[in-house]
Amino acid sequence: MSVPYIIGFVILFVLQAVSTCVFLKVEIPRPSKKSLILKLTCSTIFLANAVLAMFCAGNYSNYTFFILVGLCFSWVGDFLLHYKTTENFFIAGVLIFLCGHICYIAAFLNVQESYFPSAPFLDFTEAFLMIGGICFSQFRLYTHRAEYGKAFLPCTVYMNVIMIMLVKALSLSIRFMLNNSIEKALFTGIILILGAGLFTLSDFTLALLRFTHRYSKSYAIRKVNIWTYFFAQMFLGLTILNIAV
Repeated sequence: MSVPYIIGFVILFVLQAVSTCVFLKVEIPRPSKKSLILKLTCSTIFLANAVLAMFCAGNYSNYTFFILVGLCFSWVGDFLLHYKTTENFFIAGVLIFLCGHICYIAAFLNVQESYFPSAPFLDFTEAFLMIGGICFSQFRLYTHRAEYGKAFLPCTVYMNVIMIMLVKALSLSIRFMLNNSIEKALFTGIILILGAGLFTLSDFTLALLRFTHRYSKSYAIRKVNIWTYFFAQMFLGLTILNIAV
């Protein structure tokens, strides 16, 4: 890891932490123009982190392209979800984030093809975990379908896609961590699963806040939702430093 990137990452990490704290305080009791600016500041920081990693590593690969596009979709999604809290804006945000996850999946498939060409497109363990994750998410969606309203179908598709993204990231991270021939493989595997795992946790807590009356006003869950989301994106951007395909 280059010294310029380490310095830049530490600065951006601290800025992200401070901005996240301020955003969580400002958005109470309801979203405002100031909280929107703060949220987009946090989103811009995770984008800046990915761009910094790209330039410091000289990594202009397909992987970098897909991750950066996915992060840009997330930036737009952040704007839509916070600009207005109406159902239509929420659905639009879900669809934008869906596009972002498709970009992440494309990036992970590029990694598998280049780093692990002998690995099957989808092995038994991956298929088992994907089916299990999709069944769990669909059960939860179905049991709360009345609360989802028009968002039920978009959220159904979205949850399926994020489960695919998570399982593919988990599979790749394990392959990296078990492969001693790849430089910095352990570190790469850890930050990859941190990014995908924290993103999934963030989406799960968002669903609790949005569609479960019992937790809809929980500040503790909101903090988990926001902290896991922004730092998931930081870790995904960090992977650009070591993955070039």
